[in-house]
Amino acid sequence: MDQAKIGKFISDMRKKQGLTQKQLADQLNVTDKTVSKWENGYRLPDASLLLELGSALEVDINELLAGEEFLPKELPPEEYAKKTESNIVGLVSELNEMDKRSRSRSIGTITGISLSGLALLILFAASLREGSMVDMIDLPTVFYLLGLKLAIISVSGWFHDYRNAWKMCLPGKRLSKEEMELAVQAVRYAGALTLTLGCLIALLGAFSLLNYMDDFSLVWRSFAQIILALLYTAIIKTVYVILAFRINRMLRNA
Repeated sequence: MDQAKIGKFISDMRKKQGLTQKQLADQLNVTDKTVSKWENGYRLPDASLLLELGSALEVDINELLAGEEFLPKELPPEEYAKKTESNIVGLVSELNEMDKRSRSRSIGTITGISLSGLALLILFAASLREGSMVDMIDLPTVFYLLGLKLAIISVSGWFHDYRNAWKMCLPGKRLSKEEMELAVQAVRYAGALTLTLGCLIALLGAFSLLNYMDDFSLVWRSFAQIILALLYTAIIKTVYVILAFRINRMLRNA
């Protein structure tokens, strides 16, 4: 469904009825910001509001979902029926996509928080065992980078598209052109987050380095954290660059 087209149609019909966004919002018991989001194409009206919205704008649901005004008597019954069927299929598809995104956001949030919690546990365990393998590999830094990034991606609503990007690495997995474009944006967003979080972790290591100048063992550990944080950030960012390039190549061939 074309959200931008539907949004413009809602705006045009609202103005035709002489209503402000606030007046329309009051009729539907929503906020004027919600109406603004509809008209700007950022989101579609909830299914439960379609009848009331159509009544307020004096259009039927078929016109509302099509984003254009037409009269049934001006169309052959067969064509009107096809428009109705197409609009219903589009609405169901949109609702299914919203459900998928909601579930993906929950999965990503739980995964991100779990990894961040695991990082804290490993950091605590590492502090009890000097010179352990955990210190050498610096798993807390890895889990901070992955956990916080996934949590932010999920909260910002990009996890579904981020997951789709990785799905495209599987043999035989195909996505629509729109899904691939969103996947590329999600990968770029994840890459930017990786750079930001990696620099922040390295900066924390630098602060620790300044605080422990009188203890060589702690100085060395802080210095190692800085180097490893930058190394992990470079590796993960490189992976995202390769992934985005791969999806863009698929887009060109689509």
